[in-house]
Amino acid sequence: MGRETELAELEAGLRGAVEHGAAFLITGPPGIGKTSLLNAVAAEARSRGYNTLAVTGLEGEAEFPYAGLHQLLQTVMASVDKLAPPQKAALLTALGMTAGQAPDAFLVGLATLNLAHAHGIYSRSGESTKGW
Repeated sequence: MGRETELAELEAGLRGAVEHGAAFLITGPPGIGKTSLLNAVAAEARSRGYNTLAVTGLEGEAEFPYAGLHQLLQTVMASVDKLAPPQKAALLTALGMTAGQAPDAFLVGLATLNLAHAHGIYSRSGESTKGW
């Protein structure tokens, strides 16, 4: 792949995520291997027992405020009924799954965090993984 340096940095981020959290911004023109890097680090994270969520930003969806969130949460939406009613209503409205006025962004964010937590995205064997 020729991206050993970048892969090493991402894997170091995984090692440090348990105690400190981690985030990376991978940018560049089309075709340089950004998706390959992300796929490799996601596979490494899963091999370490982390649960992962993924989203692909699409330029054509940029005008839709929650398009990325909708894609990100697809695999955990089965648990939406476990959310507190205000969180559930806000999230479903934001994602266009129920009608209503624009939801409170705080409730949408809280619902997202609670869904992630319910699926172990923010914890692994009781340890905080913060950034993953």
